[in-house]
Amino acid sequence: MTSTAISAQGSKFSVGAVPEGGGGPTYTQVKNVKSFSGFDGTATELDATDLDSTAKEKLLGLMDEGSFSIDINTNMADPGQAALKAAQRSSAKLPFKLETPDGYSYTFNGYVKSFPLQGGVDAILATTVQMTITGSVTETPPAGA
Repeated sequence: MTSTAISAQGSKFSVGAVPEGGGGPTYTQVKNVKSFSGFDGTATELDATDLDSTAKEKLLGLMDEGSFSIDINTNMADPGQAALKAAQRSSAKLPFKLETPDGYSYTFNGYVKSFPLQGGVDAILATTVQMTITGSVTETPPAGA
């Protein structure tokens, strides 16, 4: 086998809470996550063209890290899912963390934009939780990498 692909199976997504009195966040894993996507942001293009230019000249502005979403089988008894729903209702900014099976972790702050409920005949209750990222995403490699 020549592929170096990494299975997403075993990835974990967690929602954080910042303790009163300071310190780092404590994370609660969100259970029943089926898939995730995100970190889809882009930098702003700045037009640096002037009268001496012979073609359009551009610079990159600030990076907008974009959004992040998770597809989950809904169970509001799960503390992680309940924390996401509470964050949506309160418009609270929270820390989030994605851990992948290759040992990388990605942390970011964001807001829960939507938490719609989906269901139907012969179907599992599900939702796609949409988050918007504020600030930078921090990528941490595995120890020893």
